[in-house]
Amino acid sequence: MGSKTATLVVVGLVLLRLSYMAAPDLFPEEAYYWNYSRHLDIGYLDHPPMVAWLIRLGTALFGDTEFGVRIFALCSALVTAAATFGLTELLYDRRSAVVAVLVVQVLPFFFMTGWMMTPDAPLTACWAGALYFLARVFFERNARAWMGVGACLGLGLLSKYTIALLGPAALLFLALDPASRIWFRRTAPYFGVLLAVVIFSPVLVWNASHHWASFAFQSTGRVAEPARFSLHELAAAVLLLLTPVGAILAAKSLFGAASQEHARRRLFAQVFTLAPLAVFFLFSLVHRVKLNWTGPLWLAVVPAIAAQLTGFRRAWAITVALLCVAYFALLQYLAFGLPGLGYARSIELLPVGWSELGRALDREKSEVQRSAPGRVLVVGLDRNFIASEAAFYQPDHAAAVRETTGAHLFGSRSLMYGFWFPPREQAGATLLLVSFNKGDLHKRQIREHCARVGPIEEHWLERDGKKIRPYYTAVARAYRP
Repeated sequence: MGSKTATLVVVGLVLLRLSYMAAPDLFPEEAYYWNYSRHLDIGYLDHPPMVAWLIRLGTALFGDTEFGVRIFALCSALVTAAATFGLTELLYDRRSAVVAVLVVQVLPFFFMTGWMMTPDAPLTACWAGALYFLARVFFERNARAWMGVGACLGLGLLSKYTIALLGPAALLFLALDPASRIWFRRTAPYFGVLLAVVIFSPVLVWNASHHWASFAFQSTGRVAEPARFSLHELAAAVLLLLTPVGAILAAKSLFGAASQEHARRRLFAQVFTLAPLAVFFLFSLVHRVKLNWTGPLWLAVVPAIAAQLTGFRRAWAITVALLCVAYFALLQYLAFGLPGLGYARSIELLPVGWSELGRALDREKSEVQRSAPGRVLVVGLDRNFIASEAAFYQPDHAAAVRETTGAHLFGSRSLMYGFWFPPREQAGATLLLVSFNKGDLHKRQIREHCARVGPIEEHWLERDGKKIRPYYTAVARAYRP
C-alpha cells in the first residue's frame, strides 16, 4: 500500500468517525465520564481527571451533546497520529511514517479510542508523545526532549495511571543501551521527572484529601479482586487489537533477526513494548486483564510494523479493507440500525436505547413528583450505567445530575456516585428505582432502607417501532440511610 493510498484511507477514517460522532447514543462509560465533567474536580475514584476536563471543554464548545462529549477523542487520535509520524520518521523514513499513521488509525483499539471518549483517548496521545520524545533523547541526544517526556508523562498520568509503566521501561533502556547511560549523569532527565510530578500534582492533592482512595482502587483494589486466570483472554485481546497480520508483524519486529545497524531501534521497540506487556502477562495469571489495557503499549512497535508492511502488502490491504467495512457497518448499526437486523438486547454494553430510556424515566419521575412531595431521585440499580445514561438523556441536565444516582444507597458499589450522593444526605427522599433485572427490585436491602416500596412495573424500550428490551421500575418512599 503506497503513501498516497495510505493517506486517502486515513482521511476517510477520520471523516467516518467525524460523520458518526453525534449519531449513536453515548456508551455507558462515556455517559459516566460526562457525569464526571458535571462534578468537575481534580481527581476521581476510578480515574484521573483528564477525561472529565476534555469532556467539559467539548461540551462547553458544542453543548451537552454526543458530539461535544466525543470531539476530543478524535483530537487525541490526531495527536497520536502526529506523534507516531514523528517517531517513525525519526527511526525509519517518511514513507514508513505515513504507513504508521494508517496503522494507528485503522487498528481496532486506535480506531475506537479516536471515536469513543474514555481515558484511553488522551492516554494514547500522551503515550505516543512520550515515545516520540524518548526517541529524540536516545537517538538524537536531545537534552531538551526530556522536558517533552516529562510533559507527556505528567499529562498521561492525569489521563490514566498505566502510563507510569513507561518509567521503568525508560530505566531499563538506559541500563541496557550503553550509548544512553550518559543520561544517568545529566540533570535533564531529573528535571523531566520533576515536571511530570508537578503536572500530576492535582491528583496527588485529591488522593491525599480522600484517604488515597484512587491509588488504592487501582492497586490493592485490583489485586483484591477474585482470582481468575486470563492469559488466554490476554492473547485473544492482542489478536483483536492488532489483527492477525499486525500481531505477526509485531512478533517479527520484536523477536526476528536484526542487523547491527538496526539493533538499537529493535531494542527500543522491545523494551517499550515487552516491559509493560510483562506486567499485564503476570497479572493475567491470577486476575482478569481487560481488553483495552494493553492497547497503548503497542505504539512502540508500530514504526517497525510500518517499515515491514511492504512484504505483506496483499494481506495488509485485505485487513484494512475488511476493517473499514466493519467500522462503517458498526457505526451505522449503532446509529440507525441495519436492514433486517433488530437492536441488541445487551443495552448495558451498547449505545442503543439509552436516549429512549432517559426520556421515559423523565416522564415517570414527573408523575412520581406529582404524588410525592419532597425530593425524588432516580436510582439505577446496576453499577452506574443506568444512572449515568439517565442523567445525560433527561431534558434538564442540571436537575438530572442532581437527582440521578446509583445502588450504593443500598450497599452496592456505584463508584463516584458514592462521593456525589452520600447516603446520609438522601434521607427522606422518594426513589424511582430502575433496573433491567426484575430481581434487583426484590432485594431485601431496598425494603430495609425504605418505609414503603410500591409494586414493580414492567416497561419496554422501543426504537422505530421495534422492541429492544424490558426494564422495571418501582417507587420507594422515605429512604433511610
